[in-house]
Amino acid sequence: MRVKFIALLTVLVVVPALVFAAPVVITWEWLLEDPMVTTFRYQLDGEDEANWTVVDSFVTSYTEYDLDGSVPHTLYLQQSYDGINFSGSALSVADPLVDDLEVEVFEEPVIEEPVVVAEEPAVVEEPEAIVAVAPVAEVAPKAVKAKPASRYYTTITLGGTFNQQLSDGMATGYHESNVKVDLGVNFNNIITLNKAMGLGLDIDVAYSPFLKSSVGWEKASEDLLYFKFKDFFGDFDQALDASLAVMLNMHASKVAFDLGLGAFLIWGPEFADTSGNNIAAGALAKASLAYRFNKTISLGVSGTYGVVLSEGKVSSFGDLPMFAEGSLFLGFSF
Repeated sequence: MRVKFIALLTVLVVVPALVFAAPVVITWEWLLEDPMVTTFRYQLDGEDEANWTVVDSFVTSYTEYDLDGSVPHTLYLQQSYDGINFSGSALSVADPLVDDLEVEVFEEPVIEEPVVVAEEPAVVEEPEAIVAVAPVAEVAPKAVKAKPASRYYTTITLGGTFNQQLSDGMATGYHESNVKVDLGVNFNNIITLNKAMGLGLDIDVAYSPFLKSSVGWEKASEDLLYFKFKDFFGDFDQALDASLAVMLNMHASKVAFDLGLGAFLIWGPEFADTSGNNIAAGALAKASLAYRFNKTISLGVSGTYGVVLSEGKVSSFGDLPMFAEGSLFLGFSF
């Protein structure tokens, strides 16, 4: 038998695995109605200060397995603007299952008024209960596995990058140190693995000029300082840089840490690698760390290590041109 209890704040789903008094699976779900809320914390059957589970505001469900269906179970839920001060608890009670072939009814959960612990208290509205009953014949004894709630969101990043060529560099005739401007789109938690981890995809495009070694940064700086823009742009060979990476997203309410592997491509009408080609391609590994001021704005740093695989004049992997990059970026999430 499947019984679904839906409330404005929480959604309670109870699915008995076998028959009355057998272990049950209970899922609680809630709605994020205040966009300023950054953090939730919940606890089953108690409010012990040491036993809260703290999650960010993207997490809106909790599932517990193998619970005793003959006794009630209560989920206590609190919310916070800053992750430090929390509201009073909202309650959702899963009553004991009744051996009734037609209807199973839950009492309306009691929602306590939140305690003022921040400048603006988090307000929980009292739910209106709706009970729906599925026929007994639709339920078969089987294991129930809850799908993790989606935590997907998109981030657009804008930043600057310092590029340092290692070994012999990816091209001759260029300075070993260069800078570029990046625009990225990060698809975070496309696949949600659990409460804190997921798999995502990062796409980056950069304007990546290469400074000619015969010019050097001293002359390029003078040309820019004295507004000799034509000479300044002539000091560089213009190029574009694009990369694609699969990322492991490890995100909390305030901190986002990502690790990934991918590939890159550099092209420019004036650019020339060590073989004289105007295209260079290879593999990269990247990591990033960002601090989220709120749900929209974040500031972060990232590092990349790349290997140019398109170079065909080397005898071993150790002879391939390699580079390292460090970036500072501003992120906008939605």
